Amino acid sequence: MLAPILSVVLAVILSIAGLMHALWGFGVTFPAANEQQLARMVVGKRGITKMPSMTACLFVSASLFAFAFLALVLGRYVAVPVSKWLIAAAGAGAALAFMGRGVLGVLPAFERALPEQPFLSLNRRFYSPLIFLIGVGFALLTLALPYWSWRLGLLH
Repeated sequence: MLAPILSVVLAVILSIAGLMHALWGFGVTFPAANEQQLARMVVGKRGITKMPSMTACLFVSASLFAFAFLALVLGRYVAVPVSKWLIAAAGAGAALAFMGRGVLGVLPAFERALPEQPFLSLNRRFYSPLIFLIGVGFALLTLALPYWSWRLGLLH
């Protein structure tokens, strides 16, 4: 089925994002020329001149790696000794969180709060759609779980 492939695709995308955030935490400014340009690209807060702290970047990095791991769990590449319902709930929570951020990221109120360019255009074109699709991926993986699908009456 497609669930194992989707699981790996999500894990790769989230791991790359996690690696980028870790590198930024250690001062790497790729793909920008300097820290101020990077902050304007990836944070977008009005008047920003510096990237968030190393701690903040590493926290986001660790969170993204945790979501990558969850994608592998949902794809049944990794077995964890927890309730199947907890795994399903984590998948549903990840789906809602990512889809919510994807939708919120294109709302006018969000855009008014973070007016810096190039973040605003990058968010509209790339960040929010990708984040929303990651959420859809988590939703599909969660619904593809045999025990979850059976409970919803999707499998007999």
